[in-house]
Amino acid sequence: MNIRRKLGLLIALLIINNPGFSQVEEKNNGSWLSLKDEKTPSVINDFLQNLNGKMRLMVTQYENNLPENKFCFSSNSLKTENCTWQTEIKISRSATQKDELNAELKFKLVSGEIKSAGVALAIEFNQWSVNNYVFAPAMVYGGNRFKILPQKYPPFINDEKDRPMDMPVTTTNILHLNPDGSHAKMEMNTGNLATPMMGFFNPTGHSGFLLLTEQSTRFGNNGMIIEEDAAVNSLNKRISFIVNAPGVRKERYVMCGRAASGDKAADWKAGDEVVFRFNLYNFKAKNLPEFYQKVFSERKALSGQNSFANVTPYSEAARLIVEMHNKNRWVNNDSLAYYCSHYSSQPGDSPYAYQIGWSGLPTFSFPQLIMDTPERLERVVRSFNDMLFKAQAPTGLFYAINKNGKIYGDPHGQMDKLTNIAMMRRSMEVLYFGVKSLDMFKKHHHEEMIKPQWESNLKRCADGLMQVWNKYGQFGQFINADNLEMYINGSSAGAYAGAGLALASVYFNDKKYLELAETSTTYYYNNFFLKGYSGGGPSEIMQSPDSETVVNMLEACMVLFDVTQKSEWIEKAKFIANYMSTYMVSYDYQFPTGSAMQKAGTHAAGSIFASSQNNHSAPGYYILPGDMLLKLYRATGDEKIAALYKDQTHNVIQYVGAPHNPLRTQSGFVTERVQLSDWEGNNQGFVDYGDSNMAWEILAALSATMNPGIYLHTDDSTFLVMDHIEAKIIERNQSGVSISITNPTPYDANVSILSETAAQAKKPLPLNGFVNWQKVNVKAGETKTIYINKEPS
Repeated sequence: MNIRRKLGLLIALLIINNPGFSQVEEKNNGSWLSLKDEKTPSVINDFLQNLNGKMRLMVTQYENNLPENKFCFSSNSLKTENCTWQTEIKISRSATQKDELNAELKFKLVSGEIKSAGVALAIEFNQWSVNNYVFAPAMVYGGNRFKILPQKYPPFINDEKDRPMDMPVTTTNILHLNPDGSHAKMEMNTGNLATPMMGFFNPTGHSGFLLLTEQSTRFGNNGMIIEEDAAVNSLNKRISFIVNAPGVRKERYVMCGRAASGDKAADWKAGDEVVFRFNLYNFKAKNLPEFYQKVFSERKALSGQNSFANVTPYSEAARLIVEMHNKNRWVNNDSLAYYCSHYSSQPGDSPYAYQIGWSGLPTFSFPQLIMDTPERLERVVRSFNDMLFKAQAPTGLFYAINKNGKIYGDPHGQMDKLTNIAMMRRSMEVLYFGVKSLDMFKKHHHEEMIKPQWESNLKRCADGLMQVWNKYGQFGQFINADNLEMYINGSSAGAYAGAGLALASVYFNDKKYLELAETSTTYYYNNFFLKGYSGGGPSEIMQSPDSETVVNMLEACMVLFDVTQKSEWIEKAKFIANYMSTYMVSYDYQFPTGSAMQKAGTHAAGSIFASSQNNHSAPGYYILPGDMLLKLYRATGDEKIAALYKDQTHNVIQYVGAPHNPLRTQSGFVTERVQLSDWEGNNQGFVDYGDSNMAWEILAALSATMNPGIYLHTDDSTFLVMDHIEAKIIERNQSGVSISITNPTPYDANVSILSETAAQAKKPLPLNGFVNWQKVNVKAGETKTIYINKEPS
């Protein structure tokens, strides 16, 4: 229990006058919903009363992995045929946190035996409205009540009738409730979610509910199931949130569909027991930002602070990746030369290796500019000349792919035919990292290498984005890059535009770009994020909710703050950061025994789930270094933001191959999957040593070079260590700070340090300012003491 928040403990043995079961055996066609007004007496029901909620504790017998027979406790004991069961609930309440209830629930088979059975906790709400926003971290947003267009992977909306200008959000067959509230069930287990949590926001009642539990019991991962029956003709409109053990599902989610789960119920004998720990939250929330603030505040309430492992220093991880790219990710033939994901002269080589913007240049060449050498600089120049800017359409927007001089489009299955159809996001990425790249040339005093044509090309890109906005009032998702005709509209992918446009306004000294950056970012914030939807960022998920669009929105907000210094962007960023945290794994997931990640001691906290369609976690942000959270922490001083920042920025390095990394030893290779769920089969914690994707390599390199190893204030207690080192304050005095740094890894480390006063932290950091941070060399196994002078505020 979270003892520091509890002032009392109530042990409730649910004893009422009727000591037995009211002998109703439910046969409900595999549904978890109650057949009548059943509930298990408890103070929990009093806690849920204002939400029309009730708790049921059940023993379940399964047939074909459906809850065929359910027996509900009407007291602390239950008798079924030859079995006697008992429950015990320990409940604690805080005198100050009246919107929270913490419980430990034990089920025990006192006598008898039963096969193919399990136990479950169900929280059911009556008088239910489909207008309520149903939520499960990384998987369910607003119940996923979208237009479902079943397709195999990789999907694309090809039929013109499915993509009118006013099209609704359209996804593949992800887990979802129905828009009309007709009966639906979403079967998950804790591995499908970034945090073992489910709940809803009631916009009419201005209230929220959350159920938080733990990953597993002795049976393995808990089941997390949401079932609804709230159609217009439903006599009892209701929804139920179920946690079951073993976590038995009829079907599991797989890529764009369902498959038989393969889950197994348990055979029980007398004396067997299982314990759940869970927290319930019944709280006021006048809007979704307040709902997500509560989610963010409580996501670690049961798991507590996760731990960290020091595997490879930032500097060594970045070196290994950049060197590997110059060996394996550099193409140089008779006529062309550029960085790309991989290269093959074989005709069947996939065009996906030659993408522009998203999953390609100029993002892919940026680490080479950070860790520049004369050779690397020349290679970046060749990449820009031979690949990047040869993929620009006459409109200023960019095509999707430039494979050895041949242009391909984004539509899967028709890439060689619909060559001019490209994600809008690609041009946004080119503009953003293009301007950052020009600035990096200048920061390193290589202005003479910048081609005037590059600058005019990036300006044309900004102008192209303006034309699209002026024509449609949004950026859409896919466009004909030749004539600016919208191909697929909608989604929130356009939220990224504000970042590049804001930088362009400064670089080109043109206020119209900043005006559009603010206008468009505000539009996406109000019309998508405030309504609880963010999706459509990648090219191959249609418009499913995804982490990339949330991360891009947060980046845009912080860049706008950097440029304008308007506090409104910090306020928006705080909500977006809370929203983004729902995709970040909040605890150290217990991988299956014998799996690669279990044997390596991998800490899953901080990894990022991809999308509601692609239900895997991954090393980091696709494709950003995460320093937007450092900027937000500097502006707010919020320690929970600092913890969020460290979880991701430290732990991403675990996945970088290095000679002494217990997870993988191939230098510079990066594992894409941080597999918690079984959406791709029984491979949780598995590592595909034959695979390494350049996108994940780049984000790791950016994380290792654009974030400080140590961040501190010289005039207060702020002190944060991100790098794979150990550091502590030895002494603070009026003139500065003494720090002890220990490098416990087998590699030498070049540790970057960002030190400033509290007053300086309120001011935005300069673009690419990390190049000027202090560096300290600490050899493998060495402890070094350094002194940092207090700078004037």
